[in-house]
Amino acid sequence: MADTPIIIKKKKVHGGHAHHGGSWKVAYADFVTAMMAFFMVMWIMGLSDETRAQIQGYFNDPLGFVKNQPKVKLNISPPGSPNSGKGPGAGQGTDPNVGEEQALRKIKSTITEKMKSDADLSKILDYVEIEVTKEGLRIELVESTVATFFQSGNATILPQGLRFVKRIGPLLAETKRPIIIEGHTDAEPYLSDTYNNWDLSADRAKSMLHALQNAGVSKKQFDGISGLADTKLKRPDKPFDVANRRVSLLLPFKKPVGSVKDLPREEFEERLKAASAEPVVISPH
Repeated sequence: MADTPIIIKKKKVHGGHAHHGGSWKVAYADFVTAMMAFFMVMWIMGLSDETRAQIQGYFNDPLGFVKNQPKVKLNISPPGSPNSGKGPGAGQGTDPNVGEEQALRKIKSTITEKMKSDADLSKILDYVEIEVTKEGLRIELVESTVATFFQSGNATILPQGLRFVKRIGPLLAETKRPIIIEGHTDAEPYLSDTYNNWDLSADRAKSMLHALQNAGVSKKQFDGISGLADTKLKRPDKPFDVANRRVSLLLPFKKPVGSVKDLPREEFEERLKAASAEPVVISPH
């Protein structure tokens, strides 16, 4: 009987790894979707309550939301992103204070240029501080050891101080912005039983108000006047320093029109409910 041949079969293995299919693609897609949802949630949390209510109204009834004629047109864009619309806020994002800050800086530049061009005011330029703060544009007339704006213990504005007021008065009137006047003193007690630093700071603020009115500022522009004595020292580490004696003119930031954050809670909630019911068009800018 002939020998039966022995046949050995070898299985070829292609590649060094087993085939895993496309499951990793599904997992990766789920991860990307989750991250996108996370960033969307973080963005929405940064929006105002009124805007969130309007977005909620859109997703609750998108057809009815767009079908009806809009009462308000809402441009939604992430904070800090460019605004493609036209107007003063164009290119500045959705924060109204961005445009406001630019407007106040322009006023500061105008006042500074006018002061530098006036030879009569050159002696007091070092004692006028103009700065855009978190409150608004603050113009401070800081006293010196040689009596720049007021004599020590006196509320009458000196001639060179009046020249400055007459110079900036028309500029402030042109802005039509509200003005808050604050009077300040140092911590040195006023040597009188019937008159003190509160009285002195208030009287200096009133003197500045009258001087600005005489320079052309409308009385409707004045939004407040106060004498703060030594409660807000310019140099807290040196309470008796002459620089603490000053008068401040504050042009505050304007509040956004129609803001609901400053409303009483009951009215705020009613506005939110009304906003979610009113048709609003969401423009993809």
